[in-house]
Amino acid sequence: MEALLSSVYRYALIAGLLFFTCSVDISAQSDTLYPSDQFLFSGFSTGVVKMKNGEKVILNLNYNIVTERMVFKQKEQIFDMINYGSVDTVYIHQRKFIPSGRIFYELLVSKPVTLFLQNKGTVKQPSRPAAYGGTSDVSSSDYINNIQLGNDRFRMANDVKIAVDFKPVLWLRKDNKLYAIINKKQLANIFPDREKEVKEFIRTNRLNIGNPDQIINLVDYYVKISGQEKML
Repeated sequence: MEALLSSVYRYALIAGLLFFTCSVDISAQSDTLYPSDQFLFSGFSTGVVKMKNGEKVILNLNYNIVTERMVFKQKEQIFDMINYGSVDTVYIHQRKFIPSGRIFYELLVSKPVTLFLQNKGTVKQPSRPAAYGGTSDVSSSDYINNIQLGNDRFRMANDVKIAVDFKPVLWLRKDNKLYAIINKKQLANIFPDREKEVKEFIRTNRLNIGNPDQIINLVDYYVKISGQEKML
């Protein structure tokens, strides 16, 4: 077992040198934005990077929702994945992530109609203080006074704070076209061959376009009524 772990470690190290670029050492930074604010998962965990040549690399993975980069941790350093062209799929906590350009989409449904989730966050200044010590805009985000973005680290004055807002985007791929889900009317228009039935499904189920589970149900319904189940 010790020999196996040693072999895996060496493989991960080699993969890191080939496919990743080193970021800032955060172990000595007591006020580092870590782990919950900028990362999709609460901590780094063992995941698998499946390469297009079929090889699998085991790494300690997480996803940065601000930079939208896949990252891994080794010896208290965080590394950004850069060679996405060689990657087929990344698996973390039984969730699948597919590279698309410089970012990753989480694969939710893989059928004749494919559903992706873009896990993204934005950094913003909090609202100006309101009267009586309040704020003019309440956010559920945790406020922090510094943030690490890739190889760069941005610091604010102690009395100035920034926030990371998680703003995921759902995408549908149908007939080799990719559509961001914007509203219910636009969503129904993606399915012109079954638009009437899809509109009725949206209405009767009071569909929330921001709820991935409900969009998955809609995709399942469309695949069934359009006769595409046999294509699975």
